[in-house]
Amino acid sequence: MSLTKAQQAGLYKRLIQLKEEVKGSKMKEESMVMESNEISNGIGNHIADHGSVYLDRMTEQTLDQVDDQLEDEIDAALQRMEDGTYGICEKTGIEIPYERLKAVPYTRYSIASKKNEETDQDPHEFDRSFSDQMRDLTNRETMDQKHSDTYERLEEEQGIEWDDDK
Repeated sequence: MSLTKAQQAGLYKRLIQLKEEVKGSKMKEESMVMESNEISNGIGNHIADHGSVYLDRMTEQTLDQVDDQLEDEIDAALQRMEDGTYGICEKTGIEIPYERLKAVPYTRYSIASKKNEETDQDPHEFDRSFSDQMRDLTNRETMDQKHSDTYERLEEEQGIEWDDDK
């Protein structure tokens, strides 16, 4: 049972709406970045302030990446509509139920295909990456030094060179 014209029109409208929401979210984030840059450029900020700024920037970058991926998925769904392949699972070739498309209008896969994809992934991959990052951030050898990865990234972003004599 393929999608009716009314269903496809409703899904198209929802995809356009989602795309505009993502763009609006990105514009709001950009203004917040400008504000945080103004705050973080102060002289003599405490080390904890720099850590907070770093965490905020990493969070913003992650959210930007998620927004970019979502926008790409939405664009791909709109292209599939134009090509006539929208609503067909890219793995199995079967039609994706309207209820699934209504819930996730940019989906490429049926629920069964998506479940298989998720069970094929290594569940410990994220844990290892997170553990490596935390080990670096809490390394006692670099914690009190101004040559840790955190300081290096802040230096790159802000063009600051730390005075090692202090």
